[in-house]
Amino acid sequence: MKTVKKTRAERACDIVRDLLDVGVSLYMAALIVILPLYSTESGYRSIGTDKSMFFRSVSLTACKVILPLTALYLVLLAVRQLRLAPGRFSGIRTGGRDGSMRARGRTDGTRTRSRAEKHGAGERLPSVTDLFALLYLAAVICSYLHTPFKQETEWGDTFYGTYSWYLGLLTQLLFLGIYFAVSRLWQRRDWMAALWLPTAAAVALLGYLNRFGVRPLEMQGAGPQFISTIGNINWYCGYMVTVTSAIAYYIWRGRAGMEKKWLRALAVAALGICLATLVTQGSSSGIVALFLLLGVFYLLSMGDGERLQRFFEGCILLSGVCICTWLVRMTWPQAMDYAESTTDLLTLSPFPFLLLGVSLICRYLVCRGRRTGDFKPRIWVVMGATAWAAAGVAAIAYVVLLALNTAHPGSIGGLSGLGAFTFDDAWGSNRGITWTVGLTCFLKQDLAGKLVGVGPDAMALYIHSGVDPALKQTVEDYFGRLSLTNAHNEWLTVLINEGLLGAAGYIGLTVTAVFRYLKAGRKDVLAGAAGMGILAYTLNNIFSFQQIMSTSVVFLLLGIGEACLRMQEK
Repeated sequence: MKTVKKTRAERACDIVRDLLDVGVSLYMAALIVILPLYSTESGYRSIGTDKSMFFRSVSLTACKVILPLTALYLVLLAVRQLRLAPGRFSGIRTGGRDGSMRARGRTDGTRTRSRAEKHGAGERLPSVTDLFALLYLAAVICSYLHTPFKQETEWGDTFYGTYSWYLGLLTQLLFLGIYFAVSRLWQRRDWMAALWLPTAAAVALLGYLNRFGVRPLEMQGAGPQFISTIGNINWYCGYMVTVTSAIAYYIWRGRAGMEKKWLRALAVAALGICLATLVTQGSSSGIVALFLLLGVFYLLSMGDGERLQRFFEGCILLSGVCICTWLVRMTWPQAMDYAESTTDLLTLSPFPFLLLGVSLICRYLVCRGRRTGDFKPRIWVVMGATAWAAAGVAAIAYVVLLALNTAHPGSIGGLSGLGAFTFDDAWGSNRGITWTVGLTCFLKQDLAGKLVGVGPDAMALYIHSGVDPALKQTVEDYFGRLSLTNAHNEWLTVLINEGLLGAAGYIGLTVTAVFRYLKAGRKDVLAGAAGMGILAYTLNNIFSFQQIMSTSVVFLLLGIGEACLRMQEK
């Protein structure tokens, strides 16, 4: 085949495109590796602010490089297209009636298609996830324009956000910028996504040691509520459950790039450390999300013998780290400095031994079925469907009992005395009061406020402004001078801050991404890992919130997953 010589415009496009890729890749590396490990001399005393400032500084620096290069790239693309168009038209007009015209037409067409394949990312229509991202972008901007809290107050403002939280307009725009930059400008390299593995392992090891009072790093303000290089246990939980789930999917589904046994062993060991810190970190939302994700992994595994075997190996690994922690706690009963009911269930009760036994038996049955050619997926499918149906029935029964006991205290017998069966302010580690306050914030708005919210990261500004004196008094009576920055439910918080439009855009962005990326994971392991990480983040944030660490990770995963799908479509 005859090689077509590139024009100057094409060569210039290639150079700028490569520079954009380098810029985006360096930015991704900073967020994947440096941000989780970053801290200052103040240690935990201002770690939330420190990480927010680092994220902002690195992101704005990246914008100064990426935005001008993107503009130049678009100009070069336009110049190239303008130069190509006259050549195509003149070739059609001046060609004779012989075969030379047809040959030239085929050559021109071939050359045009090859260029489109190389530079044609922008020529395809936006995906449904792109459209929801654009809706969320519009909602964030409209919310900022509509809010009355643009001026700085003692609690913060809507451009930068509430103090120490900093999730205002600028941060939301940077999050969305991550998604569009990575999905459009990053030339896929799986090894870059793999940087999460050693980083997460290092963070997890520190977190696990910290939970037993071992602190290799000197951090001011150290205490049970702060852990590893992330800070507050809720921040830590959100980060670890997101990254661990993506890593687990990659090991379970692909093992691409891990053909060597020692490399696989290191990856599994790193995953084990991540699981160990998840069961001991102290936030129940992460453990609930972990077991929901186990159910999702089973659904994705049950029709395939090899994947089902890997699933039960993962369960053996999880039970193994729980038993190791059980041994530590039995040997040094006072060593763990923070624990709650789900941690005790996994590391003090017989549960991990039961999980280990069941997992070993199931793995043996799957292996024997595969070895003898008698593997029957229908049995495992029925088991999975039955387990999920039972879980659904249990969830519905719990909600019904919760509603009954809340409306009529003592109506459910012995269960009535358990706090979990009474929805009051303290329910769910104070989720009762935060959800009630959050819903009140939304319902108190007029139509415009319901559509676009009170402003980016402005829930605390709205409450403490005194617009609703009764609401302010309720919050101050319960939390004192602490600022209630969010409702401890991400989707509810987005509904308050960015309104119905923002909630529709954000929920659509994450939900469509999960379904599209997990579906693409049948062929592309990296896309599936991104989808699983986003799903884990979403499940955890039913009881948690946006923050710089985990939300920057999830927008990176959104961009990586979309980039994988766009490359599949070429």
